[in-house]
Amino acid sequence: MANSRCKDVPGPDEESFLYFAYGSNLLTERIHLRNPSAAFFCVARLQDFKLDFGNSQGKTSQTWHGGIATIFQSPGDEVWGVVWKMNKSNLNSLDELFAWVQKKMVCHWSIKRS
Repeated sequence: MANSRCKDVPGPDEESFLYFAYGSNLLTERIHLRNPSAAFFCVARLQDFKLDFGNSQGKTSQTWHGGIATIFQSPGDEVWGVVWKMNKSNLNSLDELFAWVQKKMVCHWSIKRS
């Protein structure tokens, strides 16, 4: 992952983690509904992935009845989003929110400051 405009703030510590967000989780108000500890870390680009709406299970949003934003591997494409620094106590709420995510969609990444 490459990024731009990263703050000069420390990365995650023992009590926090970094979370790459796209879709509705770009909005501060939205991410704070379930994850009040989320603090903006930087704007970021996830390389070799593509944004789509819907998912492998065909789920739609129960709130607005449309496709759910998702990403999938796609060499040469990129997804822009933001990175939130969050307290580990918010992991359960993310797990509940993204219970449909298949394990093969989870990736580990590192931040390269530009």
